[in-house]
Amino acid sequence: LQRIFNSFVYTEKISNGESEVQQLAKKIREKFNRYLDVVNRNKQVVEASYTAHLTSPLTAIQDCCTIPPSMMEFDGNFNTNVSRTISCDRLSTTVNSRAFNPGRDLNSVLADNLKSNPGIKWQYFSSEEGIFTVFPAHKFRCKGSYEHRSRPVYVSTVRPQSKHIVVIVDHGASVTETQLQIAKDAAQVILSSIDEHDKISVLTVADTVRTCSLDQCYKTFLSPATSETKRKMSTFVSSIKSSDSSTQHAVGFQKAFQLIRNTNNGTKLQGNTDMVITYLSAGITSKDSSEDDKKATLRVINEENSFLNNSVMILTYALMNEGVTGLKELAFLRDLAEQNSVKYGVPDRTVLPVIKGSMMVLNQLSNLETTVGRFYTNLPNRMIDEAVFSLPFSDEMGDGLIMTVSKPCYFGNLLLGIVGVDVNLAYILEDVTYYQDSLGSYTFLIDNKGYTLMHPSLTRPYLLSEPPLHTDIIHYENIPKFELVRQNILSIPLGSQIITVPVNSSLSWHVNKLREVGKEAYNVSYAWKMVQDTSFILCVVVIQPEIPVKQLKNLNTVPSSKLLYHRLDLLGQPNACLHFKQLATLESPTVMLSAGSFSSPYEHLSQPETKRMVEHYTAYLSDNTRLIANPGLKFSVRNEVMATSHVTDEWMTQMEISILNSYIVRRYIATPNGVLRIYPGSLMDKAFDPTRRQWYLHAVANPGLITFTGPYLDVGGAGYVVTISHTVHSSSAQMSSGHSVAVMGIDFTLRYFYKVLMDLLPVCNQDGGNKIRCFIMEDRGYLVAHPTLIDPKGHAPVEQQHITHKEPLVANDILNHPNFVKKNLCNSFSDRTVQRFYKFNTSLVGDLTNLVHGSHCSKYRLTRIPGTNAFVGIVNETCDSLAFCACSMVDRLCLNCHRMEQNECECPCECPLEVNECTGNLTNAESRNPSCEVHQEPMTFTAIDPSLQDALPQCINTQCNQKTESGDCFGVLDCEWCMVDSDGKTHLDKSYCAPQKECFGGIVGAKSPYVDDLGAIGN
Repeated sequence: LQRIFNSFVYTEKISNGESEVQQLAKKIREKFNRYLDVVNRNKQVVEASYTAHLTSPLTAIQDCCTIPPSMMEFDGNFNTNVSRTISCDRLSTTVNSRAFNPGRDLNSVLADNLKSNPGIKWQYFSSEEGIFTVFPAHKFRCKGSYEHRSRPVYVSTVRPQSKHIVVIVDHGASVTETQLQIAKDAAQVILSSIDEHDKISVLTVADTVRTCSLDQCYKTFLSPATSETKRKMSTFVSSIKSSDSSTQHAVGFQKAFQLIRNTNNGTKLQGNTDMVITYLSAGITSKDSSEDDKKATLRVINEENSFLNNSVMILTYALMNEGVTGLKELAFLRDLAEQNSVKYGVPDRTVLPVIKGSMMVLNQLSNLETTVGRFYTNLPNRMIDEAVFSLPFSDEMGDGLIMTVSKPCYFGNLLLGIVGVDVNLAYILEDVTYYQDSLGSYTFLIDNKGYTLMHPSLTRPYLLSEPPLHTDIIHYENIPKFELVRQNILSIPLGSQIITVPVNSSLSWHVNKLREVGKEAYNVSYAWKMVQDTSFILCVVVIQPEIPVKQLKNLNTVPSSKLLYHRLDLLGQPNACLHFKQLATLESPTVMLSAGSFSSPYEHLSQPETKRMVEHYTAYLSDNTRLIANPGLKFSVRNEVMATSHVTDEWMTQMEISILNSYIVRRYIATPNGVLRIYPGSLMDKAFDPTRRQWYLHAVANPGLITFTGPYLDVGGAGYVVTISHTVHSSSAQMSSGHSVAVMGIDFTLRYFYKVLMDLLPVCNQDGGNKIRCFIMEDRGYLVAHPTLIDPKGHAPVEQQHITHKEPLVANDILNHPNFVKKNLCNSFSDRTVQRFYKFNTSLVGDLTNLVHGSHCSKYRLTRIPGTNAFVGIVNETCDSLAFCACSMVDRLCLNCHRMEQNECECPCECPLEVNECTGNLTNAESRNPSCEVHQEPMTFTAIDPSLQDALPQCINTQCNQKTESGDCFGVLDCEWCMVDSDGKTHLDKSYCAPQKECFGGIVGAKSPYVDDLGAIGN
């Protein structure tokens, strides 16, 4: 195939980040503009309806919970049952029967919006009087009332200014259990009503004051209210217990002001930040010195607030005890809220007026969401009529990640409520997620604070159900001098900058794009643009911008090959068969186009493919005249499909003559834009993306080498497989990663490579792999072949078995060989861990053997398999050795997270990533680690119609039952050499060969790891 690719004509393209970022930003802006238009249209309708309501009232309610099921049907876009013609309402507890409700007037507009805008999810109007109208109608939250006005979306739209909030919970001796519970619940309501634009701290006060101990920085600063901080603060609130000491109110306020002051000094304040101290207290002072206590508290407030120009507002919530609270206590709490220091003889220190807060009484019957959750109504309404963009969050009704675009509605100065539209994040970000301008570039999207929304090392949003942790872009682009670039990106709306990066501090997704290697450093160009009308910034990064990238020039298909799209279920293939569990055909390879091949990836993933669409793709892709219109594919896809068609004849010939056929599950080739050609031709899952699979990424990281990956459980039903893959380049002369134009792969059965070892080195099987053991490991230390992987009594999982776990003696010794193995660290932000992993040097020359004298029990030799990323080893153990590697048997935690020694043996493991929640920065040691590469995505399997499953024959029948020798059976497709009885212990008198489902792993009647096979034997 490399010979064929050498013969193609390529054009050379210099990537221009500046022009790319302009085009891409325009696309994203157009998407946001569609949503802004929807929001503006809905806002106009609501405001016009209110004018009408004043003359003929609009009050009709359509309760979401009483809609008959017959009016609703399941909708994949919303992932629940909905009615696409009507909107419906959920009410807060306090709604007046005459309240303004424009819902029925909105139906036609909302339905129209949904029809004409892909990627749109829920649309709603949430009224200041407590009515929440949502479209399309569906049942949700039907157990109680629904208070939308204390949701972050509502709060941040009607009060878009940043809020700095300190919540103080009084848990002194005079607060009863009942009162404390009200206070704790109220604090949780405040936490759940704010978002990352706000900053928060929670304090408890009795004789002393305490802060949340889950992050050291909470002692000193307020922290942005990210989901992580809210979770930590919430845990802290839940753990508050009553104290035996009386409450020192002054101490609490002293600390609250100190936190606000520290935070203000540390950040540039926007002029319109609101600062609030919320005090949940019974207001009881000590009997003997009551007046002194009150005076001391107001003196602290007066002094501290004067340092802040009296800009802090105080809100007090009086906790009622069994319906009784003394007037003295209420008066004190009211004085705190109104900052009446003069009443206590405390002179004012500044002429600036105080901002008066309010006091509210809470008892067991109070609806906290409607009272405390609306604390923001005390803050000034600055009538800011701007669209607010939320950061991504999980859709509580359907599934997947969404972000909200919302705006307030006004009638004159009267706030009516807000309109919002929820947008599918996968749709908004598709141009960034599937960006593939050239092999030399990538792109990321951040918001104006530097938070990362999309980056190549993050999982595709289509597959996420939890939002990624709020992480600053500096942690992903973790290279020297990026700090300066980041400052420019955040302060200049349009610009570009080139920096030079030393190779030894490079990032993995940079190395994979290098076209010239062997230099000490490489250039990286960053070009960015603020996406107009939004709070987002887009950046295009080009690696080695001065070196051109090669792209295929117009090609024709091979005359003999017929293009078969993978949707065999739609095409009604006459010679279909089952390849294990997959619908397949042996007539020819099939071509699959993954989402990245389409101009609108989200649309492709969210809409069903039809036979007609498939016919259109096929016609366009096999058209040498170039007259047929493009059915929505990316420009370079046709050339990639045509280039890969040249492999078809070779595969078909191999199928007839190759002696390896009975060990090969399938052959395939994939290109950077997500074109996959596979043989036997098989039906694939729509969400499959070959470029994000381990075999693809490993091959690109090891250009020009045969790369081993696995073993892993084959999603198509073939059992455990090992993949070998290899890059294909634009020419044999340029074998660097940045010139790889395709990756080929072959899946072999797991046992095949062990069979090869035994055939080549008969000594490996001399005593059944007991004292003399042979193994193959890949360049990260994972075992591809080892006696324990095939031993039926091993009971062990076959995947991710590491040399440190299975051969600790070899591992301990290898670590002492200089320059052969390096233990690495990387930060994984998707799950907040620091990963430790190994990298073995694939340019090893000669053999490695025992270095440490004294390990006389066991001798080993290890050598590289030429032309691959793998090593073969042999161990001869003469007595039991005491070698040990630190491996946790229950989880992936490292046993010592405080230090990592290069020559200390431990399994690959992880430690928690320590993040300072207040600044979003990492602790110093960890901020030097590179960010981890993208995680392998989970595979899904396309289930086929059960009736087909019974009717179709297997494509390949290896006739296991006729094989009498273990050598003929071992490693053959779908065959197992059955050796152990169903108890998993007793050896059979006579071993025999049988299909996999009869004795998986060599144990008679063993449970197959595939879920849908479990029916056969029960437990």
